[in-house]
Amino acid sequence: MKNKKAVLLFILFNVFCATACSTGYVASTKNSLKTASGEKIYSESIEMKTPQPKLTLGEKLTYQIRWLGLPAGIIIASVGPKLEQIAGQDTYIVKVTAKTNDFCSAIYKINDEFTSYIATNNMFTLRHIVHRREGRYKKDSVTDFDQIAHMAYFKNMLDNSQKTFKIPEKAQDTLSACYYFRVLELKMPDRIEYSVVNNEQNYELFGAIEDKKFIEISGLGNFESFFIQPYAKEIGGEQVKKGKVSGYFSADEKRLPLLAIVEAPLFTKVTATLSKIEYEK
Repeated sequence: MKNKKAVLLFILFNVFCATACSTGYVASTKNSLKTASGEKIYSESIEMKTPQPKLTLGEKLTYQIRWLGLPAGIIIASVGPKLEQIAGQDTYIVKVTAKTNDFCSAIYKINDEFTSYIATNNMFTLRHIVHRREGRYKKDSVTDFDQIAHMAYFKNMLDNSQKTFKIPEKAQDTLSACYYFRVLELKMPDRIEYSVVNNEQNYELFGAIEDKKFIEISGLGNFESFFIQPYAKEIGGEQVKKGKVSGYFSADEKRLPLLAIVEAPLFTKVTATLSKIEYEK
């Protein structure tokens, strides 16, 4: 069940049980907002703008993570400042790093890094690199995706074992799936449905734009946003029912992931709140 649960935890913000500083960033959602002139506007009027067709090179987003309300760690999601060629194609290099703070590390230490190479012409993943250190669990692997032959080639870098398996057309990995979502042109109540590979298994990700809200994040200000709660199921199998994840994205052209809420059994609730936006050259 651990593999299935990971699909939901990784899809929107790639890792939700990672790190955070002691400073807590608080996000609150609202149905209405007063303008500087005193006019009251309602979230129903929020317009979901056409997203940027390309990723922004050098973008760096920092998220503060809280577990049951307590600071837990920090996640950094970044797009490399330069393109790199993989299999003769220009690719974006996107990376997510996650580390627990000292408090959570004493309970369950996490030090993860995920890297994806995403083709610039169609936003499909070509390579996914995993470095996971979660408690006693370790995983170092590289998976190359052949999007023409619809095959994936997995290599375990710890024991040199290899695996070849079929993938669906236009398959994403768990990290590239989030960035792919950010360039989709969507309007409420549009649905999403595409294929995601996680731990060498094929899944279908689906969901719908369910609501629009104003979100105020301390230190960053107010954002117009939309809400989505995705679901996943094994291809040819049942829906993943362990845990629930929902998220808010900015409704502007940047489609920034603003806030994520992960709820799982045994009273587990994790939130990931955007705390810093940077653009590196």
